[in-house]
Amino acid sequence: MVCAVGWGLAEGSLARGRAGWRAKPQFGWIVMPMADALGRLSYDLLFVVRGHLEVPQACIVYIDEGAARDLKTPLDPWDRRLHAQLVRRLTELGARAVLFDVVFPSPWPDAAVDEDFAAAIAENGHVFLGAAFEPDLGAKAVQERTLPPIPILRRAAAGWGLITFWPVDTDFGVRSLFTGLETVPTATWAAAKKLGAPLTDDPLERVGRRWVNYYGRAESFPNISYSRALTGEVPPDFFRDRIVVIGGRSTLGTLGLGKDDFRNPYGVVGTVFSRGPEVHLTILLNLLRGEWLTRIPERTELAIVLVMGGLLGAGLPWFRPHIAAAVAVAVFIAVGTLAVWLFTRHHLWFAWMVPAFVQAPLALVWAVGARYFVEERRRNVLREAFAHYLSPQMADRIADADFNLSLGGTVVEATIMFTDLENFSALAEELEQPELISEVLTTYFTQTTGHILESDGTIVKYMGDSVQAVWGAPLPDREHARKATLAAWRLHEASRLEVKGHPLRTRIGLNTGRVLSGNLGSAQRFDYAVTGDEVNLASRLEGLNKYLRTSVLISESVQAQVGDLFVTRCVGAFRVVGKRKARTVYELIGPVGTTSPATWMESFERGLAAFGAGDLPAAEDAMRECIAQRGDDGPAKFYLVKIAHLRAAGLPPEWDGVVVLDAK
Repeated sequence: MVCAVGWGLAEGSLARGRAGWRAKPQFGWIVMPMADALGRLSYDLLFVVRGHLEVPQACIVYIDEGAARDLKTPLDPWDRRLHAQLVRRLTELGARAVLFDVVFPSPWPDAAVDEDFAAAIAENGHVFLGAAFEPDLGAKAVQERTLPPIPILRRAAAGWGLITFWPVDTDFGVRSLFTGLETVPTATWAAAKKLGAPLTDDPLERVGRRWVNYYGRAESFPNISYSRALTGEVPPDFFRDRIVVIGGRSTLGTLGLGKDDFRNPYGVVGTVFSRGPEVHLTILLNLLRGEWLTRIPERTELAIVLVMGGLLGAGLPWFRPHIAAAVAVAVFIAVGTLAVWLFTRHHLWFAWMVPAFVQAPLALVWAVGARYFVEERRRNVLREAFAHYLSPQMADRIADADFNLSLGGTVVEATIMFTDLENFSALAEELEQPELISEVLTTYFTQTTGHILESDGTIVKYMGDSVQAVWGAPLPDREHARKATLAAWRLHEASRLEVKGHPLRTRIGLNTGRVLSGNLGSAQRFDYAVTGDEVNLASRLEGLNKYLRTSVLISESVQAQVGDLFVTRCVGAFRVVGKRKARTVYELIGPVGTTSPATWMESFERGLAAFGAGDLPAAEDAMRECIAQRGDDGPAKFYLVKIAHLRAAGLPPEWDGVVVLDAK
């Protein structure tokens, strides 16, 4: 266990050397004004994201104004007789080691005091002393002067070394783990070596570059005033198996406040300072536990920056602005995640804010500018291409999507609608004049198109008096079946026209399935189209309305998706012309809430079940009952005709209730 007792100044006039000195920027290897700040921020943010670690068993004993008052001793110089008493007390309480964050460069006026202090140090056997260090910043090369502890204390100590931090960053942060000069190690290194840190076995390891791995914010370590530690106002086991470092804390400024206070990386927002003893304790624990940080090589960082710059600069312009922004955000998150993973799992860090905070935004700005004119041109072409087939909102969605205008198609799930104008052929023959026919068709198509586009459908083509539309293509839509059914119902309710006494009702067929969607045709001319067997079935359902005298017929695949929104009735199983497989067909009755199942529907259901079972008399009775209850019902009359034909011809040997249609 480690307990540090930290002293903010050396005895005498060594304040400047104690706190260390600031060096040239150590983070800005990339030539840019913010590189040094981004390097520091890259380091600090990792601690904030990681959060606090469990603080190892350690403590700090502070020399401060309160202790001076309690012990009736001046702060400068501190009575060394008290140091001797404290060391003996720590020995008695089982402290593992003691590190003084105090310099003793000159003898005490009373030599007996130093002799007693040295004896206490020797009795403990694990006391480490600090040495001051003063650089000459005016010389071209740094000239240093080391002020070690006086010989009698130096000989008694288990080790001694510098208690200086170097370099101290421009924001007063200690991030680099300083282990000493070529000839003199730091006191933390000397203590770590004596206490068996594996790293210290190889002398060459001391010259390696390392970074401080902080455990938490300022005041994370347990601490106690010098006077309380000396007078026994602590639990009996407070110091047991701990390393103790003794140092200063000022609350009134008399200890040179600010010269021994250093920015803590957890204080990215706001000003948070750790005192020198805390930093020494953190460094010593890093060395003992092998938890220091290593920065990845500069060549690797440079490679990351170059590769990221190239990929982002060349790649983002291929995306639309909002996708490029998402990619830039993803890159920021990915780089940050990588940095946190390396930091937490491998104690590695790098200036990740450069690619994340600078390169990704700059690449995004470049991508937006590069794509602007190309994107606008493409959007205009697509809007013009689909303006006559889609609503303005859908045309915008097509323009915003990566829709391909080249020949070919893709298989998608969609809902297909076919509409037809009932009795139009007879009306056209009676009207004769093309202008009147055109007027009727224009009115009909305007109404039909409006309902389709309002429900996000796509007009595929106009065919005589028929319309083909699709939902779920060319853009995917999870609600394609529901939207198509809603459009069919609205169209059914709004399209009851009458021209010259001829009622013009819209007949509609809906089917959901997998279709081929795309631009089909030749290189000279092509149209957007949907094709496939499911498209043909939708067309057959529209034609089946003629036989059943219904308006809207849907397939079982549509009914499965809209059964909770619309009241439907099964009108039987049919094998339409051109199909080998029978399909169950439903009639759309009306929306749930405005339409409720009626008695006539129950009668029809009984009749259909009897028809399927081959019980023709029961089927006939139920169908007649349905007609009597409703007044008129096309499907019931259809089955009465079928029943009459079956009675005359007899039921086939393998009757399954499927109605076979030989014509469209």
